[in-house]
Order: sequence, then structure tokens, then C-alpha cells
Amino acid sequence: MRRAVAEYPSDKQDKFMLRLPDGLKDRIKAKADEHGRSMNAEIVQLLENEYPAPTDVLHLHVDDIRKLLDIYEKETDPKRRLYLQLVISDLVTAGNDFQIVFDEDGNF
Repeated sequence: MRRAVAEYPSDKQDKFMLRLPDGLKDRIKAKADEHGRSMNAEIVQLLENEYPAPTDVLHLHVDDIRKLLDIYEKETDPKRRLYLQLVISDLVTAGNDFQIVFDEDGNF
């Protein structure tokens, strides 16, 4: 989703100085040109994809998190409970690439 420039004035945004290895700037520039974006927009898009804000992706997994919490509540095996905690934690911060598949019995 593109944001209007006036909505996010650059003088109000965080700034970060970055050193790049030789040749990386040229590769980023080429990819940015290919996508019709500035280098800054290309880098921001890559970072947003890799580090999505939890509130941006949480809605994608809320049903699965609820199912896992139901399973967790009933689970008595400490190792299984720890495993479920880790899966839930991954879902909270995961992007689109992380998916849980449940069978008809509610197992995953």
C-alpha cells in the first residue's frame, strides 16, 4: 500500500545512516528501477516485508492463535505446552509466509 507523501513528511520520519558493501548500492538501485521506486522506497519495502509490525499481520493469524490457545489450555504435557507457546509466539510476529494447517480433528 502506497502512502501519500504529505501523510508522512520526510522531516518527521526516522533517519538512519547505513554503510553498504561494495556493489550493493548498484544492485539496490537496479532493483528499485525495475520496480519503479526510489532506492529508499525499495529498501523500506524490503524491510517492511522482513520485519512486519505485529499489528499489521496479527489479524492474519488470529483464528489460528485462538485454536492453538484452546489446545494449549487442555494440554498437560509440559514439552508440548512449551512447543505450543513457541508456535503461538511465531504466529504473533509472522508474516504471510507462516501458516498452520489444522486437520478436521483440530490437530496441526
